[in-house]
Parts: sequence; structure tokens; C-alpha cells
Amino acid sequence: MGSFVIGLEGDGDYNSTNNNGFKSDWLATVRGRAGWAWDRVLFYGTGGAAFAPASVGAGSFFAGSLGGSATMTGWTAGGGVEYAFTPNWTAKAEYLYVDFPSPSVGGTSFKFTDNLIRGGINYKFW
Repeated sequence: MGSFVIGLEGDGDYNSTNNNGFKSDWLATVRGRAGWAWDRVLFYGTGGAAFAPASVGAGSFFAGSLGGSATMTGWTAGGGVEYAFTPNWTAKAEYLYVDFPSPSVGGTSFKFTDNLIRGGINYKFW
């Protein structure tokens, strides 16, 4: 739509969060993106849903003597810049804030947030 660009993006990544018995080893998001293209550069904002597993070991700070696992659902928002170095290939750098409001694992609720700074290489099929 002229220089205004909108789209939908899904991603997943492996991570290794392990803090006092709380573990999460992947994160996935489904997000809308909207931005402004200037020549080969796109500046964009993004936001949507986030998903990650959470497991809490028995005897941990979070779960006392219980324990358990669940898939957390939350939200994410951020922004970034993407550069098209060929008609089909782009490189990007982005920031995302992820918030899982009060997930409950093993009968205990807690707050889990994360700040992500990441880069990527994309191939566009059309």
C-alpha cells in the first residue's frame, strides 16, 4: 500500500531459561507487523500473542513441594528495522518485550517477562 507495509509473522526459537527450578526451553510468537518502507529499509512496529512452556520442579522456590508444567500464553510487542539486500532476501534487527501474566504451574502463580534483542535473515517467496 504505497510505502505503508502490513503483514503477519510467526516465529519460534529455542532458549535455555533455568532459574531456581523454573524451566522454559522455547518461545513462539504470532504477530502483526506494520511499518513504513523507505527505499530498501522498513521501520516497523509489531505485536501479538506469545507462547512458551513452563515447568517447575518439586521443591523449587516457585512451587514449594508441588511441581508441574503448562504452556503459557501471553503477549508481545516491539519494533525493528529490516533491510532488503536483494529482492527476496532481507536482514532484520528487532526488540520484543514478552509478558506472560501470572501463569499457574503446579498450583503456584508467578510473573514471567522477557526482553529480546535479535537479528534474522528472511527469504520472501513473493
